[in-house]
Amino acid sequence: MAHKTILDKKALTFLEDYLNNAAPTGYEWDGQNLWMDYLKPYVDTFITDTYGTAVGVINPDAPFKVVIEGHADEISWYVNYISDDGLIYVIRNGGSDHQIAPSKIVNIHTKNGIVKGVFGWKRCQRTSAKTR
Repeated sequence: MAHKTILDKKALTFLEDYLNNAAPTGYEWDGQNLWMDYLKPYVDTFITDTYGTAVGVINPDAPFKVVIEGHADEISWYVNYISDDGLIYVIRNGGSDHQIAPSKIVNIHTKNGIVKGVFGWKRCQRTSAKTR
């Protein structure tokens, strides 16, 4: 039996573009625009808010409407300091949990393009017993 999928080339391209788009908390509009452009043929109108949510509405004037909602922001951090030996210190943007960060691969957005990185953690031998 042949394998059937609902994801055509356009859907897969959208998904890849959407997942690889930077949309940090407070800067969701690029993610919203990608999502709304893809959804445009299927809805009658859109509503956006300042919290990063984009809503597509079908039959907006009918007593019963169909609403498709998408929230566009992602976990992000800001570079706070770069040490003389090249270590980058960051601060959270939004509600991300710092405990899940170690070993996560990151994209650092610079004026010259993206720099790949990875979150590290101080070795327990290098921290005081009080902070372990």
